[in-house]
Amino acid sequence: MNGRWRRRPERPFYKGLLDGLVFVIFLAFVVLALQRSGLIVPDTGNFVAIDGDSLRQGDSELRLYGIDAPELHQHCSNRMGGGYPCGLEAKRALARLIDGQTLSCFTRDTDRYDRAVAVCKAADAEVNGEMVRLGWAIAYPRHSDEYLAEEAEAEKAQRGIWQGDFQDPAEWRSEHRKGLARGDLAD
Repeated sequence: MNGRWRRRPERPFYKGLLDGLVFVIFLAFVVLALQRSGLIVPDTGNFVAIDGDSLRQGDSELRLYGIDAPELHQHCSNRMGGGYPCGLEAKRALARLIDGQTLSCFTRDTDRYDRAVAVCKAADAEVNGEMVRLGWAIAYPRHSDEYLAEEAEAEKAQRGIWQGDFQDPAEWRSEHRKGLARGDLAD
């Protein structure tokens, strides 16, 4: 080797660019995983109930993870067979639950409307599970089975919408999609 150093051939520019791209994609996955696990700082502050499973903070909206509440215009039947605005009652229950509370909301996902889908906590209570336990939302097993025990408890105690008959909120949305889009459903 005559005491000379051999030079490595120069690396093509595109390979450096490709390495950078792979690193950025890897970093994005790490940030997403940390965000979903709640290790990244959550959204905190005061929120307002939009309906029984959605919140607003300023211009941002978020959906509560793993639960589904009656839609704002949805009606249900009580024990006596009389109708009542269960969607509005679900919104009121969520508003009471979060009133004056500073929430910490941990994003788990993003929905098709680009809203954060989150688990929110007020003090020591988890808002998502509490809405199901109170009977104003149901577990949403299509997305998570985390709240099935709370749902069974609410059903057994006939709390909230379990006091009578109700249509699954997803089915109700499907049947009323055109009216919701036109905005012709009354409160």
